[in-house]
Amino acid sequence: MPQLPQFDPPGYQNDFPQPEEEKAFRTRWSDNINRFTEQTLENDPWSSSNQPRLTQYYNPLNTDIPDGTQGAEIQWTAFPNRILITYPSVGQNNQWKYADEGPPDANYPPGGDRGWQDEYCEWSVTRNAEGKIVKVMFTCENREYWYTLWEINPDNVLRLYQELVSSEVKLEDLYLRDDSGNPVIDPATGKPAYNDLNQWNSTTTNGAVHLISNPNALSAEIFLAGQATVLRKDGTGNPITDKNQLINCSRYGTANRNSDPTIGAAVNALVRGIGGLNTGVQISLENPVGLYIQEPSFDTYQLPLNAPSGAQPSDFWKVIRGRKRQDGEAIDYILHAVYEVPAELGFTVGDITINGFNIEYGSQITQTFQIALAGLPLPPVSVPEEFFCAGPPTKALPRAFALREIEMLSVAFRSNLNMRIEPGTTVENVALYTAASVEDVKIELVEGTGITVEKTAFQDQGNGEQLFLLKITVAADAPLGNRSLLLTNPDSSHGSAIYGILEVVKPGTLAQRPKAIARTILPQTGILQGKATHLPRNFRY
Repeated sequence: MPQLPQFDPPGYQNDFPQPEEEKAFRTRWSDNINRFTEQTLENDPWSSSNQPRLTQYYNPLNTDIPDGTQGAEIQWTAFPNRILITYPSVGQNNQWKYADEGPPDANYPPGGDRGWQDEYCEWSVTRNAEGKIVKVMFTCENREYWYTLWEINPDNVLRLYQELVSSEVKLEDLYLRDDSGNPVIDPATGKPAYNDLNQWNSTTTNGAVHLISNPNALSAEIFLAGQATVLRKDGTGNPITDKNQLINCSRYGTANRNSDPTIGAAVNALVRGIGGLNTGVQISLENPVGLYIQEPSFDTYQLPLNAPSGAQPSDFWKVIRGRKRQDGEAIDYILHAVYEVPAELGFTVGDITINGFNIEYGSQITQTFQIALAGLPLPPVSVPEEFFCAGPPTKALPRAFALREIEMLSVAFRSNLNMRIEPGTTVENVALYTAASVEDVKIELVEGTGITVEKTAFQDQGNGEQLFLLKITVAADAPLGNRSLLLTNPDSSHGSAIYGILEVVKPGTLAQRPKAIARTILPQTGILQGKATHLPRNFRY
């Protein structure tokens, strides 16, 4: 098999009836996954020591893949394991309740809507007037996908919301709004920006269209898988293979989750190989890159006595988006599913038992199915080196986190989409959010010519983070394509350039930008006058 020509959407999903829009979406989506992959290959040289550029992770778009290469599945339980670890003595019923509705500790991390459902699976529960469960909606769809859908056509996103959660959803319900309640306009499209934390996707009762918990980002999954390819050794030179020791040693993901330690240990074991380094592999995530719900095990389910003769618990599991595995595939590619009993049958989901207990919480169902991804291993090109554990750097290096128009900075953090600009244009009030930078840091856009960057304002955000306002000018003859951004402090300290943080696109791709409006930065706030940046404080996963 040659190099992969393009990354496919998760679950091979096709969400556009219009061929031209589907083509545009697929191009944009593949570019996103390529960018996440290229950024992953740099690892984290900015804020950690012993974090080398990755050699055992590869990009399928520029790597030959032999015919017959088989995927390697990695699976973990969808129930949030940290609930069990944090609350071991509250009883099973309370653990189920906390997983559905949130723990009683308001400071339980990660915060935010459905933050505790952090195994790349989130769900929403619908009850009848008697309080019995009639429907549970499960999703493992990543938010980056839905932001990309919105960028191509918001009306298509509205159609899908109406199909998935309610015909009452209105387009304006999905808008990102400023502190005054006005829609935030995306200068690149000329239309209101998307708010993934909207009223129809931010609770445990109104619906769960796609993942919103901060750690449940697809870019975070790719980065975790990449970091897990680094082989580690302890202070005496012995290999580290325990999943909990590995995650702490390499400083990827979150310990005590089912997902992160399992993904990391499985990937690391494939790279290390059986019986010694010479049997290990290079690895990447298999196309289509995504997280996928697996069919539940219904062995412990029991229908009530009034269920129709011949009915099976599995009859009420419906795949809404994505699909079950086909011949030769290692995993199911289920993106969205519901467990629901038709009203005319005379009983509810709440009348079904699992292990003898009536289904009172959706989380009981999550204990019966797995979330999965698939890696694509290749023979190694060389024996990988082992490294001691990662640790704090001797000196933190300047790093860029996001570059977007100031009103779109929160979208940049939530969507991980890059900024795009056309040749022959100037864009003012572009926000650059960084860490470990100083006011007179040198800002360079590399890989191509024809772009000038002028700093117009600076603000220290505290916690070692900074906000710059920039004026970016692109020459009319500037080459198209991705640009990487490199920051260099006056003492010449710098890390790697961030790949693809800006893309020059062909004329006519973007909406006509409005004339720039001057803004000032209020001292010691991180809020631009008249515009809240809506920055999540825990945007680094």
